[in-house]
Amino acid sequence: MITKFTPYEIQECLFDKKRSFDFLSAISETVKKGNIVVDAGSGSGVLGLFAARNGAKKVFCIESNPRFIEIIKKNAELNNLSNVIQVIYGDATKVKLPCKVDVIICELLSTGFFYEPEVQVINHLRKFLKKNGKIIPMNCKSWIQLINAQRDVYGLYFDYDSRYEKLKGDKPMSNKVIFDSPNFYIKEPLIINKKVIVTAKESGIVNAVRISNKAQLSENIFATKSKFLFNPLVIFIKKRKVTKNKQYEIHIKYKKSEDTLGTKIKIKSI
Repeated sequence: MITKFTPYEIQECLFDKKRSFDFLSAISETVKKGNIVVDAGSGSGVLGLFAARNGAKKVFCIESNPRFIEIIKKNAELNNLSNVIQVIYGDATKVKLPCKVDVIICELLSTGFFYEPEVQVINHLRKFLKKNGKIIPMNCKSWIQLINAQRDVYGLYFDYDSRYEKLKGDKPMSNKVIFDSPNFYIKEPLIINKKVIVTAKESGIVNAVRISNKAQLSENIFATKSKFLFNPLVIFIKKRKVTKNKQYEIHIKYKKSEDTLGTKIKIKSI
């Protein structure tokens, strides 16, 4: 399973200061001098370079885009870290590492658990993790809530596809509740099939759910919404009326890393 990013997306990640500084803080807290580290889905190589600068003796940067293989190597050379950085071209869900590692870093979270194989990559690489090794991120939480989402843009309707853009007309219609909380130190299932209960905040129409996320990167560092990371996802559903203070069951089913178009969501009164 190979996820390809464009140069535009990689630069968006690199220059998302909140995202980069959050991971820098977690790496500084986690990576110790002499550690062996793997950075999966390395892109520009920035997270691997952070680990190398923090004292890692070897950093394996796994990347599936040939263009960025060259860029990671050059970035390592420019920063006098070529002796630490070893670039591996391949699919991070399948690649075989030459040795066990102390730390796994994997940031394929820009869209939460859609489109990108965060769980698949960590499930695979964990077999190369030393006993008492560390994973960045450690865990993640995903919330869901009912909303009345703006349908029209430019005088046209765009409520078939999901979106990450917050629009003025979006209105929360229920509280938000956790429906998924993967712990990356154990094998996580790829199929989400969850039922959760929410309470309507007011009466009206709901036509979408909004999913938001938060990750614990290390003991003291958490990542939330930033310019590129964890922008809340709006998925449109068949519209229905809700009544203030009444409870509703949301049943959501999808496979992690896949397109939102395959997501099944049903709402029913309790």
